[in-house]
Amino acid sequence: MTINISPVRDFLWESYAVRADREFLCSVQDLSHEEKRDRFIDHALDNLMLVRLKRDPGFAQYVLERVQESPAVLERVRQTILLIFGETAEIAYSDPDLPGPKGLVEVMERAVENGGNPLEEVMQFSQDPSTVSSYTSDRIRRERESKLRYLQAWLEVAEGKIENDLEILAIRRQMSDQGSGLYYGPGMGVDDTLFPAAGFTADIFYAAHRFVVQNLRFKGRFSASGDPQLPDMSLMECVGLNLPFQATLERALFGRSVVDPHPDIEAARELWKFEADSATIAAYEWFLSLSRDEKVRVLNGNYPFSIGEQYLSDLTQCSPEAHLHHLKMTQLFYAGFYEHAAKVGEYLFSREKKGEEKYVLADGIATAYREYEDYRSALKWYEIALKLTKKLEPGMRQHKEFVERKNCAEMRHHVSGSDWFRREVARIAADAGRFPAEFRSSIEYNLAEACRRTGEYALEYEHLNGYVELVSPEDPHLTVALARLGLLTRTMDEPDFRTVRGIDLEERKEKYKRRLKTAALSYQYADALRWIDRTLEIYPIPVLYSEKSTLCRHFDRSAEAIDLLQKAAELSREGSYTKVFSWISLALLKARESGDVDGDVTEAIRRALRSTPAEDKAGPDNGYIGIIQPIIYETVGWGDPELLARFWEVFEGEFISLGLPGDPARFIGEAYLQNSLSEEARVWLQRAAGRAGAGPERAAVSSMVAASYLADGDPREACEWYARAAEDDPASALAYAGMAQCHAALMEYERARADLKRASELDPGNADYQRMEEEVAGLAAHVITLPRINSEEVRSVFRTGDWLLYSVFTGPERASYDIGPVVVQYGKGVEKMLYEEVLHPVRERIRQDARFCPAPGSGVEGRFWNGLKEEKIQPLPFTLKAVLGNAEKSLSLGQWANLVSDIKKTDCNPVTRAFRDLMEERGYSEGVIGRIGGLCRTLSLERNGAAHISFYSRDEVMEKRGEMVGVINEVIGILSNARDLQGSGEK
Repeated sequence: MTINISPVRDFLWESYAVRADREFLCSVQDLSHEEKRDRFIDHALDNLMLVRLKRDPGFAQYVLERVQESPAVLERVRQTILLIFGETAEIAYSDPDLPGPKGLVEVMERAVENGGNPLEEVMQFSQDPSTVSSYTSDRIRRERESKLRYLQAWLEVAEGKIENDLEILAIRRQMSDQGSGLYYGPGMGVDDTLFPAAGFTADIFYAAHRFVVQNLRFKGRFSASGDPQLPDMSLMECVGLNLPFQATLERALFGRSVVDPHPDIEAARELWKFEADSATIAAYEWFLSLSRDEKVRVLNGNYPFSIGEQYLSDLTQCSPEAHLHHLKMTQLFYAGFYEHAAKVGEYLFSREKKGEEKYVLADGIATAYREYEDYRSALKWYEIALKLTKKLEPGMRQHKEFVERKNCAEMRHHVSGSDWFRREVARIAADAGRFPAEFRSSIEYNLAEACRRTGEYALEYEHLNGYVELVSPEDPHLTVALARLGLLTRTMDEPDFRTVRGIDLEERKEKYKRRLKTAALSYQYADALRWIDRTLEIYPIPVLYSEKSTLCRHFDRSAEAIDLLQKAAELSREGSYTKVFSWISLALLKARESGDVDGDVTEAIRRALRSTPAEDKAGPDNGYIGIIQPIIYETVGWGDPELLARFWEVFEGEFISLGLPGDPARFIGEAYLQNSLSEEARVWLQRAAGRAGAGPERAAVSSMVAASYLADGDPREACEWYARAAEDDPASALAYAGMAQCHAALMEYERARADLKRASELDPGNADYQRMEEEVAGLAAHVITLPRINSEEVRSVFRTGDWLLYSVFTGPERASYDIGPVVVQYGKGVEKMLYEEVLHPVRERIRQDARFCPAPGSGVEGRFWNGLKEEKIQPLPFTLKAVLGNAEKSLSLGQWANLVSDIKKTDCNPVTRAFRDLMEERGYSEGVIGRIGGLCRTLSLERNGAAHISFYSRDEVMEKRGEMVGVINEVIGILSNARDLQGSGEK
C-alpha cells in the first residue's frame, strides 16, 4: 500500500475533527435522551473553547502552557496524531493548489515570484487596512475550498467501506462547517436523512444554550462565530508554543523538521499547518480532560496577553537575511498592537550587536510607543535613537539626526508643554539651513508633520510653506502637503484653527475607534480601555461611557462602572436605547453590589421604564424586551434567588404603577424563553395566561407556554397548550404550526400534515409552513415511527428490516441491489403489528364469549364456523376463520384488502356481526378497515415487486424504501388514532 503523508501534513485538524466527531457520535448512540442532553452540553463547551482559542491570544497561551504541564495529554496527542496518520495514509489525495503559510510570509513569497522586493511589499501591505482585509477574505476562501476538496476525497473513500455510517456523517458535518465558515458551538451542521443524527433534537439544543446562558460570563465574547468576524491574527501568531515531541514527530513522519539546525525554507513552508494543527489538537484534548465546572471556570477567565520569552527567543534565531524579526515588529505595529510591537523591539534591541540595526530598532520602538501614546517611553527611545545616529553611515547620519531631534521635540511637547517644542523646532530649522534644498525640504516636511500631530497649526503652516518652496515636483509628499496647506490657508482667519482642529479630532476619533475594535476582538481589554479613554477625551458621548462601564466590569471595577452608567444615563437622549440600557444596568449593578433592591435601584428601574420610546411600547415586539434582556443576562449568575425575586417584584410593580401597556409577566416570560430558560419562562407566562382574557391575546401567551414545553422536550404537554391557543384563536396559524411541530416530534406525521395544511390555509403566503410540510413528508417517507408502536417485538421486526437495508446499502457501489429480504421483513412487521394491535384483542373477546364458544378452548361453535342453512347462518369467511381459529394466525397483507367485503358478505353470521361491532368499538369502522386494507394492498404490491426485481443505484433503493415507509407510517398513524379515540372513550 502506498503511504500518503499529505492528509496528516496538510489537513491534520480536519482529519482530527472528523475522528473526534465520529467518536462523539458513537458515544451517544445508546444513551438515554437525558444522557444525550448532558453530553451535548459538554460538546457545546468544547466547541466554544475552539471559538475562543482562535480569537484570544491570551487564552491560547494559557491553554498551551497547561498542555505543557500535562504529560498524559501530550502523550495522548502524540498517539492521536500517529493514529490519524495511519487512518488517512490510504487516502490518495494531494492538493496541487494547497495554500502555503499565511500572512506576511505569503506576501513575501508572492513578491519574490513577481520579481518585487519582499520587504517593501510587506511594508505596503501592512499599512493598508483594506488590502489586509481583502487578503484575509481571499485567504479564508482559498483555505475553505482546499479543505472541502480534501473532505470530498475522504468522503468518497469512506462511502466505499462497510458499516461506516458515523464516519460519513462526521465528514459531512465537517464539510457543512467548512462550507459555511461557522463554528456551530452547541449545534451540528448536518441534515442527513439516511443516517441517524445522534439524537440531536431541538430540546437538546435548548438545553445546551440554556447552560451557556446560565454559566458563561460575558456571553457576547462567543457570539461572533464565523470566520468573517475573526480579529487581526498578528497576536495569535505570537503565541508560538511548540509541543515537546514536535521535532521528533516531524522527522519520523516527514523526514525533516522546522527546528532542525539548518532548516530549509521549504520545510517551514510545508509544515506550518501541521504545527498549528498539532497545537490546536493539544489544546482541545486538554480541554476535554477537564470536568464541566473546570471548563466553565476556564472559559470565564480573563487572560491578558504578553509575548512569551520562548517566542522572542525563536524570533532572534531567524535568518538575519529574512529580516523576520523586523517584519513581526512591523506587522504588530500596523495591526494596531503598538505596545506588543514595542516589547518585541525591546527584546530584539537587547540582543542586537550592530549599531545600524540597533538604531532601526530604537526608532521603531519609539514610534510604537508614540502611537500607543506612552510619550515618556517614546521620548526615552527617540533619545536612544538620536545617540545611535552616530553609528550610521555618513550619508544617512545627518538626516537621521535631524529627524530624531524632531521626534524628541515632539515627545517633549506632550511631556513638558509647547514652549520648549517651539524653541527646539526653530533651532532644528535654523541648523538645517546650511544644507542643500533637497535636504532642507525633507526636514521642513518632518517639522510640519510634528506640528500637525501636536496641534501647532501656525507652525505647521510656516513649515509647509518652507517645504513647498524647496521641494522637487516629483516628491511623493507634495500632493498631500499642498492639500493640507490649502486647508490651512482657507481657515487661517478662524479662531484657533477651529475647522482644521475639528478635522484632525475627527481623524483621531476614527483612529481610536479602529484601535478599540481591534483590541476588543482580540480580547485585549486593557488596550480597549486605553483607547476608549482616549476617545472619551475628544468625543464624550453617552454610549462610550456605557461601553467603558462594560470594560470596567471585566476588571471587577464595579464602583467605576456604576459611575459611568450614571453618567451615560443622565447624558443620553430621552427615548434612546443607551438611556434605557444604562438605567437598567445601573439598577442591576447596584442591586448586586448592595444585595438589596433599595430606593436607588427602584428609581433606576422606574427611569428605565419611563425612557422606553413611546412607539415601542405597544405590540408583541415592544421595547420592554430590550429592558428585560440585560436583566436576564445579569441575574442568571447572581446565585441569590431571593434578590432576583425581589428585583422582579419591584420591576413588575413599577411597570404596573406607571400604567404602561401590556402585561409585564408576558414580556418577562417571553424574554426568558428567547434565552432558552424555559422553566423560568413558564412561571411568568402561565401567570400572564391566567390574567389574559379569551381571544388572540391569551392564544399568543398559550403558544409561548407551549414553546417552553417543546424546548424542554415535552411535545405532548406542548401540544395541549397549542390546542388551547387554537381554541382561543381559531385563526392562529402559529398555533396549528406549533401543533404540527409537536406531532412531528411524536412521529405522528399524518396529524402534523393535517395541522400544517390548516396553518397554510390561514396564512397561505408563509413559506416556512410549506417548507415544514416538505420536511414532514420527507420524515414520513424515511423514518418508521417506531415510538408509536406499543409492541417491542414488532419494533424489533422493523429494526431488523432497517438493519438488512443498511447492510445492503453500505459497502462499495454495486451493479445491482436485491432488497427482497428487506421488504419481506417490513411486510412481516405490518402483519404482526395489525394482528397484535387490532385483531388479537377482538379474537380473545369472541373466543371468551359463551354464545360463540361454549367451552374454553373448544373454538367457535360449528354452526357459526361452517354455517347452518336452517338458521340462515352463513359460513365464516376465510379471513375471519384465519383470525378466530384455534391456532393464532395473522392476516396476510392481501387478506386485509378483502376483510371489509368478507364482513359485508357474511353479515347474517352472528360471529361476523360481533366481530364488526367489536372492531367499531375499538375505533375500526368499516371505513377505517377499508383504509387499512387499501394500504396493505399497496404494500403487498410494493413487496411483491421489490422482491422480484433488482435496483441499479442507491438512490433507487432509497426511493423504493421511502414509498414503503410512507405506507407503513400511515398504517401506524391509523392505529395510533384509534388507540387515542378508545382511550378518550374510556375516560
